[in-house]
Amino acid sequence: MCSYAGPDWTHYPEDPASGETRLWACDRYREDAAHHKDGIVVLYANSTKVEVIASEDLEGHKADTVVHAAYILPPIHDVGLMEDINVNGTVSVLSSCRETGVGHILYLSSTTAYGFHPDNRVPLTEESPLRGNEDFTYSRTKRQIESIMAGFAEANPRIRVTVVRSCFVVGPGFDNPLSAHLKKKMVLLPSRTSPFQFVHEDDLVEIMYILLKRRKGGVYNVAADGVIGFDDMVRMLGNIMVPLPPAMMGVLNAVAWKLRLSFLTEFPSPALNMVRHPWIASNRKVKEELGYSFRYTSRTAFEDFSRAVRAGRERA
Repeated sequence: MCSYAGPDWTHYPEDPASGETRLWACDRYREDAAHHKDGIVVLYANSTKVEVIASEDLEGHKADTVVHAAYILPPIHDVGLMEDINVNGTVSVLSSCRETGVGHILYLSSTTAYGFHPDNRVPLTEESPLRGNEDFTYSRTKRQIESIMAGFAEANPRIRVTVVRSCFVVGPGFDNPLSAHLKKKMVLLPSRTSPFQFVHEDDLVEIMYILLKRRKGGVYNVAADGVIGFDDMVRMLGNIMVPLPPAMMGVLNAVAWKLRLSFLTEFPSPALNMVRHPWIASNRKVKEELGYSFRYTSRTAFEDFSRAVRAGRERA
């Protein structure tokens, strides 16, 4: 098995050193090094060498399964670079998988591919149209990559393709622009927000493992039961929510993003639609087809994150 991911995939439900599974990962944070960690071989290469790592090492390690989770998540000002790495990086991975005889590809997508729209169906099922917002790079490229994955699956029927559409992941390891924003003492948000949906990192990893072990193909939403409001999130973290009229929030955020004032915002203004409009996904397919019972709801998953944040503050 090969875990082809951005951060090394070391959170694994069984011991890969047991001999039943050989797990290795590709990470872009260090160059020209390899090491073993908890039985996992981690290879390092920067993003410009992704084709080399994929073509040489996939074949060298005789990988039969690839988990593709490499993706620039935090919005960056260089939109072209973000699109190039996310979209063209995926095309390179798929090409290498086809050339080296990989039999199963699991792609970690996102429910952001559905887009943030006031007329979204509640809940969104795997059959709901993908309308990733054109003005938000992350959502748009997730939608584009899913189209690429679908075309690849149709053209390569011998390769099993699994797409995991996960909502935002939360837990002690939760670290993205949303978590950074919510951890600010004064949290600026639009005065009108929609309840939010999360999945705990433990549930996500376990579901991915089950899909791989059972060799399940197709598309699966992964999202916990229930939702949680932003006022509750901010309160759990011991911070203060500052609600602003949507128009004022949009202008302030746009200026702060352009000036790179990260103490005010971590994302461009189009991202505000994700807190204003509902994009709640159904988890019925995962429950019925896999028989999976989530350990955490959206609320208890966020509570786990909140406990980790507070414990970190106490240690500081």
